[in-house]
Amino acid sequence: MAPLSSHVDPRVVAESLHGRAVERARLVTRSPVGYDPYLPGRVVERVRGTARLRGGDDVPWSAVVKHTTGPGLRAARRELAVYRDGIADRGRPDGLLAPALLAWEESEAHVELWLEALSDEHGGTWPVARFGVAARHIATWDVAAGPVPPSFDSQDAWAERHGQPHRVAEADAELERAGAAPAAHELMDLLGDPGFRRTRALVGTTVSRVRRLATFPQTLLHHDLVRSNLFALGPASTAAIDWENVGRGPRGVNLAPLVVGSVRRGEAPAAGLAELEDVVLSGYEEGLRRAGVADVADVRPAYRLALGLRWHTVLGTIGAWLDPSSTRIRGSRPDEPRAESLQHLLALSRYLLDAGEQTS
Repeated sequence: MAPLSSHVDPRVVAESLHGRAVERARLVTRSPVGYDPYLPGRVVERVRGTARLRGGDDVPWSAVVKHTTGPGLRAARRELAVYRDGIADRGRPDGLLAPALLAWEESEAHVELWLEALSDEHGGTWPVARFGVAARHIATWDVAAGPVPPSFDSQDAWAERHGQPHRVAEADAELERAGAAPAAHELMDLLGDPGFRRTRALVGTTVSRVRRLATFPQTLLHHDLVRSNLFALGPASTAAIDWENVGRGPRGVNLAPLVVGSVRRGEAPAAGLAELEDVVLSGYEEGLRRAGVADVADVRPAYRLALGLRWHTVLGTIGAWLDPSSTRIRGSRPDEPRAESLQHLLALSRYLLDAGEQTS
């Protein structure tokens, strides 16, 4: 595990957290934060310590430290700018919030963020209605006016990142191999996809979807709002972490990870997909209207176009189903039985294939 930076003074962190002068502070424990899709060179830890406040009181403090080297450096620098330039603070107190940036260090070789540690009031397991509340808060942030510094490295190629048009030919070859597998026809029946023709068609729409989405009005969005990146702080606010993919896009497209990504990771059940989608879309549209946006007609078309860019979820389902050795299939449920995981992914893949046909 990479060492923490020796240049970040725990006293500065403790003062930021407690809002009072600190005579001295020390770090007591550090432990890794368990979250599976880390980039190479990324270490995330929860650190705890104690501090002596000016006046004599001893108090505990804690923070989350995100240390990045290697290929994720550009994204880490973008996230640092989001915090340091106040971009993450565009929302109202009763909307989407961000953890406080307590301290940081940046060099040519690394970026280290010390962030406020957050706690979810539901322990990370949300009722469906809470997804709608979060969507309303997300809309508040998406509408909030605020200048973006000209130097900000906006991740505007979000559609290419999700849709991966450079992988279209590779995906077609992968489907060709999958179709020759002994159990392929059983899987095709389960997906309602004879010959994997619906999957091939969905992959084939990638370039046209990217182009069509570029014609919608664009605004700054978070772009990685899976449930595990969100914290329910109470009925009036939701906090988001992992701001490293912030960029311009059409309103509504950032709801695709909230619905699809949350089910894919095991943070929402596939059985309630239709209800989840309706609650999220309705909550977002309500949030837009509350923020003064009268015309919400583009939200659902943009959302459905964005769903089609997530064909890799269908390919992942096909690969996992055909490979009996595949385990730990849904990242937030590593101990979930294989058969149960596959049932969720089959339902999610059928949902994506159906949605793809509606917007092909």
